[in-house]
Amino acid sequence: MDFKFSDEQLKLRKEFFDVCRDLEKIKPKGYVGLESNYDTDEGWEYHIHCAKEFARRGWLALDWPAQYGGSGTMMDRVFFAEAKGYYDVGGVDVFGVDMLAPTILGAGNEDIKRRFLPGIGAGDVMWCELWSEPNAGSDLASLTTTAVRKGDEYVLNGQKTWSTGAHRAHWAFAVVRTNPNAEKKHQGLTFLLFDMKTPGITVKPLFYMEGGHYYNEVFLDDVRVPVKNVVGEEGKGWQVTQMLAGFERSNLGAIMCMQRQLEDLVKYCNETKGKGEVLAKDPLVRNRLAQAACELEAARCLAYRIADAQSKKEMAPFDASAVKITSGELQARMAHMATDLFGPYGQVEISRWARLNGFFETWYQHHFRLNVAMGTNEIQRNIIAWNGLNLTRMK
Repeated sequence: MDFKFSDEQLKLRKEFFDVCRDLEKIKPKGYVGLESNYDTDEGWEYHIHCAKEFARRGWLALDWPAQYGGSGTMMDRVFFAEAKGYYDVGGVDVFGVDMLAPTILGAGNEDIKRRFLPGIGAGDVMWCELWSEPNAGSDLASLTTTAVRKGDEYVLNGQKTWSTGAHRAHWAFAVVRTNPNAEKKHQGLTFLLFDMKTPGITVKPLFYMEGGHYYNEVFLDDVRVPVKNVVGEEGKGWQVTQMLAGFERSNLGAIMCMQRQLEDLVKYCNETKGKGEVLAKDPLVRNRLAQAACELEAARCLAYRIADAQSKKEMAPFDASAVKITSGELQARMAHMATDLFGPYGQVEISRWARLNGFFETWYQHHFRLNVAMGTNEIQRNIIAWNGLNLTRMK
């Protein structure tokens, strides 16, 4: 790809960064990453505030067709993701804006597009994903939640789990089984949209190990959903899920968040003494920071290449897997490095003793999420082996 940007692109990129820098100044105390949008009322209100600011500028509908309120290009979305990630601000519903909207544009009929895209672009409707089940995680095709058609409705029964933000979301997209007798388990699945206030839905919290409320169990008991809310076709939900999983997977937001934290970590090492001199003079510390910087630059180049391929509609199925593994495992290494450098202070949360406002204390506990969510890294390596290297599958 050509890494040179036009003057117009650079101007817009600067605007993204300027707006996100201002929004960073009003972040609630202790706000760190996606999960902070859902854990507290303050975090949720901040997330909504940012969403309205972005929607007012048309940034939640970047790269959408003009007839649905869109503007800009795929690379504009990339620049926006960079700015949002660097300043770690809320405002972009990862499930609605990043995942569902492009899926609707690619697989939804005109009625679905007209009914659901405006709410996403305006920041009025927030979404959650109801995919995983107690016995169907990375092997999603094993899901057992059923949807029995009765007239113009489906009646849903089953249980979903690890549903991020389901206790805050207005609507959900779910994969359900409409044909339990399909020859293969990935067949007979259907992709549905429904209001989280529909009777029969029960949301129960799954508290994280540090007490945060981000994840949930969702129980569906005779939940009635209109047939017109199917995205794609009945029985072909697996194809829709595969489409959704590949959208906006350059992970530039996460990579730019790491870039910002590395800059802060370097500043800390230049200002903090250990054994009588600043940490930055310790050759082992310098080596670890330099290694992280090199890996981060490599990850950023990979993410840009994938974003460029995506904008040209040339992205291979295994490209998203490659950047997911790279960025997720790099974040884990950085979290371990930072808490190691901080020593006992790396375990301190929000207080005057916390290093870098306790960011890495939180990050340390959250980092493995990226290596598990949306298909574990083991699954991603299988995808690379099968689709990228043409290796045979084990039976």
